[in-house]
Amino acid sequence: MTSTRQKSLKWLTAVIFGAAETPEQRMHLTFLFIAPWGCYFSAVFDAAVGITGTLYVAVLLSIGLAVHALWFQARRSLRPHGMAALFCLLMLFVVLPLSWFDNEGADGPTLLLFLLLAAYALGAIVLRPWQRAALIASFVVVPTVLLITGYRHPTWVPTYADPQQRLLDLGVSYTFSVALLVVLMGGYLRRFENEHRDARDTARRDSLTGLLNHGAFHGILNQYELERPLDSRAILLTYDLDHFKQVNDTYGHAYGDEVLCHFSQLLDETVADYAGVAGRCGGEEFNLFIPYATRDDIVALDSRLREQCLKRPLRHGPVCFSGGAALDSAETFSVDEWLARSDTALYAAKSGGRNRSLFDDGQPMAIMPTDTR
Repeated sequence: MTSTRQKSLKWLTAVIFGAAETPEQRMHLTFLFIAPWGCYFSAVFDAAVGITGTLYVAVLLSIGLAVHALWFQARRSLRPHGMAALFCLLMLFVVLPLSWFDNEGADGPTLLLFLLLAAYALGAIVLRPWQRAALIASFVVVPTVLLITGYRHPTWVPTYADPQQRLLDLGVSYTFSVALLVVLMGGYLRRFENEHRDARDTARRDSLTGLLNHGAFHGILNQYELERPLDSRAILLTYDLDHFKQVNDTYGHAYGDEVLCHFSQLLDETVADYAGVAGRCGGEEFNLFIPYATRDDIVALDSRLREQCLKRPLRHGPVCFSGGAALDSAETFSVDEWLARSDTALYAAKSGGRNRSLFDDGQPMAIMPTDTR
């Protein structure tokens, strides 16, 4: 039963959202999908209860079809924002004024629908300042004009047949408005959570390479120190690009940035297969933290990274680097001491000719030639 329900929910989600991924896109598509059903239900309800005439019922059905067409176009083009804006204009200047004159004016649910539409249009649709000002003015002017018209020409607006009919109409309209409001609030909350998460993630990333920055990477090491298991098999690597200052001086800082970004991409792709994380912790210095690994794993990682650098060279040649690896094998552990051992192995690799990596016990990893011909 649960599996069938999950499959049905997955199917419905695919139908409504298509390939949309962002919370904002999904909120607009959900609203555009549900709103026409409100029109269909209102048409059937008004006809059954006798609140409005046949012409208005036909108009509601036509508006529902038009909004569903907007939903379909938004789903197909993945541009729900523009379709949502068209929906708001259609509702504000056509549907709700018609509802006012056919559905009991100020005594009916139209003012409630104006308020719901304003919450959606002003809260969910991104607008330029002048557009927002114009929209706010419209939500003030249009209902005001309708109220004045209803006051001066009361005969233009029909009245309910009895109080029970009015209560039924308002009750149903209120319930449907709350349902749409739940959709809106859910979209707002998901968008807020995503924006908060993106901002937090951006603060943890190096602005050039997208890797973890110095603070975020050291935060992971400090957390590891607090939760370090007794049988830990973690390994820390420090990489440094060879002759990077010469690259900058020879080819310019723009090319130097290209080198950093290219190496960072290769580093990130490689470390992901070892369940590790990478960070840029200095100008041309990078750190890798692999929580569970053997020496053979690290040799394979280092060899693969070097092979990728050779296979995917930049216009002035492949990126060359030196590295040092430190195993978490000491009984007494501290992050500073671990980093120091990794740095010592890195400096030994550089002193030994560069373009190579060493473990902190002096054992070498693969050494790749710089001549790729």
